[in-house]
Amino acid sequence: MRFPLLLALLLSGFIANAQNASLSGKITGPQNESIPYASLSFQNTGLSTTADADGSYNFPSLSPGEYYLQISSPGFNTATRRIQLKPGESRILNIVLEEELKDLAEVVITTNRRTETLDEVPSSVSVLNSRDIERHNLTSNSIADVMNEVPGLAISTSQTSSTGQTLRGRKMLILIDGIPQSTPLRNGSRDVNTIDPNVIERIEIIKGATAIYGNGADGGIINYITKKPKAYKKFESTTELSSGISLVNTEHTLSSKLSQTFAGQAGDLGYVANASFGQTGIFRDANGEVISPSYGLGETNQYNLFGKLNYDIDHNNNLEFMYNYFSSNQDTEYINQPGVYGVRPAIGVIGEDLGVDQGNRYNHNGQLTYNSYNLIGNTDFSANLYFQDFQTVYGYSPFFFNSETGYEGGQSMIESDKKGLRANFKTPYAFGDSFSGDILYGVDILNDVTSQYLVDGRLWVPEVDMKNYAPYAQLKTIYRDLVLKAGIRFENINIDIPDYTTIYIMPNGGTAQGNVPVEGGELKYDATTFNAGLRYNRWEVFKPFVSFSQSFSIADLGRTLRSATENTIDQISSEAVIANNYEAGFNSYFGNTSLSGAYFISTSELGATYREVNGVFQIARQPEKVYGFELALDTRLLEDLTFGTSVSYIEGKLDAEDDGEFENYMNGDRIPPVKVASYISYNMFDKLNMRLSHIYSGNRKKFDPRPNGSYVYGQGPVEAFNLVSLSANYNMTANTMLSLGVQNLLNEDYYLPISQWDARPDNYIKGNGARLNLSFKVNL
Repeated sequence: MRFPLLLALLLSGFIANAQNASLSGKITGPQNESIPYASLSFQNTGLSTTADADGSYNFPSLSPGEYYLQISSPGFNTATRRIQLKPGESRILNIVLEEELKDLAEVVITTNRRTETLDEVPSSVSVLNSRDIERHNLTSNSIADVMNEVPGLAISTSQTSSTGQTLRGRKMLILIDGIPQSTPLRNGSRDVNTIDPNVIERIEIIKGATAIYGNGADGGIINYITKKPKAYKKFESTTELSSGISLVNTEHTLSSKLSQTFAGQAGDLGYVANASFGQTGIFRDANGEVISPSYGLGETNQYNLFGKLNYDIDHNNNLEFMYNYFSSNQDTEYINQPGVYGVRPAIGVIGEDLGVDQGNRYNHNGQLTYNSYNLIGNTDFSANLYFQDFQTVYGYSPFFFNSETGYEGGQSMIESDKKGLRANFKTPYAFGDSFSGDILYGVDILNDVTSQYLVDGRLWVPEVDMKNYAPYAQLKTIYRDLVLKAGIRFENINIDIPDYTTIYIMPNGGTAQGNVPVEGGELKYDATTFNAGLRYNRWEVFKPFVSFSQSFSIADLGRTLRSATENTIDQISSEAVIANNYEAGFNSYFGNTSLSGAYFISTSELGATYREVNGVFQIARQPEKVYGFELALDTRLLEDLTFGTSVSYIEGKLDAEDDGEFENYMNGDRIPPVKVASYISYNMFDKLNMRLSHIYSGNRKKFDPRPNGSYVYGQGPVEAFNLVSLSANYNMTANTMLSLGVQNLLNEDYYLPISQWDARPDNYIKGNGARLNLSFKVNL
């Protein structure tokens, strides 16, 4: 009897198991990225599990019936799925999580040079994560265009030059993993488009004057943070192929790009490597006309090589090495045909360019980072050794004409070589259960050598050699719901300038200029900058903050040197600019709605506004006041429908008489028109994600014309325009995605803001008409 009974029990168990169902699948984000270690649980049961490192999950044995599966992961909205399982069914359910609207728990690095959350930052910060970058990149491969919706940032110029793309009305410091890309000693406005969007993991925009990374951040900081080795497999591959074309007139407008990424983790060594190559065709405006190639992004060849290694020495120590190479050069058969300002645009016509290809010849960035946690007690230590080697070439210009020496014109190029070391310590502290925080302290050392020559070898700006030594300290204290931050930085700068002779030219065949021998020398700048801020986080519906911060910058010394009329450096006015930023703002959350806002005032006793005098640009050193506000709203209208909008208003005035009265408006190259950026996003069945965006750029008409009807540089009237764009992603399988982007969907016929306020016929250029971009991405 025992054997038949045992057999019956085994058989009944087998039959029961055969009738059970199974559920498995993968958890991903909106851009098909894996979400590791997500939590999954069935409501009203004790059944739960955790996804593995690549987002996969498995419930191997479930009784048939109806279930409600809940999925959650930090940074994403919790999702619930109703599931009906049949006896013996093996269901595969892949689930896409939407990113969470609440962003104050998001981690940022740039604000304090070590990781902290946004609710610990008493100032305005915008973060574009990898999903945001990929979405915006569908409509444009320019990183400047990717940031167009950021509140407080002026609209992209859609050119190689970023002149006029200011942050809160002042120049910003561009970084790649904390490495300075800007060339403040001779500001060439080529620092924004210096890296391919495919290798950027996130972009952190710190608004308002800040000196935490040194010279040049009067308006704030934009830090491109590159991708990290965070693959959970030994080997992963991502291949992306994209192509774009004009929807107005397709002739010669085809663009294409190939990007290949390898990543993996082998024991304690993580790696990520990317190579990308892209070619653009000609760009056309809304009427099908070829857009002028002057400073253009059309007909360019763009290369990017990127690699990063991360090695964990032990639990408390790791090394990271990063290298990135970027090159973007224009190879065009068109030349600029000047327009008539206010009447017709400058366009591209077939012709022979007298110069060599313009563009960023190369931009090398490398960095070795060492992190040690609990080095001495609880003190952490971090050191960054970095370099940047940069060269950019500008377009050919008859400005450099000299009949005596036989030069018909010329092309200038800026070269900058930076080497630096950052070393900082972070020591936590606590007093009882109420007070806690940390002190961040260290030193920055930077050597920046910048010059501007002509391609033919003539000197325009001598080799300016800056050595910067800056110790600093930053305190953060948290008392219950109150966050206090305060810091100080000591700038010590020595600049060596060799003997040189200003360039000898006859602009447009007119009166000779230059040929002034200048005795070199040394310039010294010493300054102490402060910052302080307070944030209160008690109420979800209202989290206010106030802050004060200062920046330190040298107002384009190279521009002053190249037009020097004095014969010694001591006679050249080159005082540094100290900008003071005052800000009050808040963050609020109401259910599925987030609202944030800020009002700011930025002042400086010395200015950095350009003015044109007899065809030569000089820097006006009057006191300045820039002020404005930003508001941003994001709300989830339905489970799969999200809406957001933001408003940015900025204005600036000069105290021309230095009498305390700010009567004169600042030029358009500093102050952009009002900007309203809105979007609506829809996620359908975890397969299709669509996003429709709209940008309104307003009017700005503050200046009167000259008696002859022309306008001074920077003072041309700016007319309003509207841009609508569409992007969509379709997850064909768990590993493949098809994407579509349409730039200027309604084919708005408009002039770029820079071409309007610039007020010169050579630069009176329209923006792109409607363009389509298709992308196919495979993850293995």
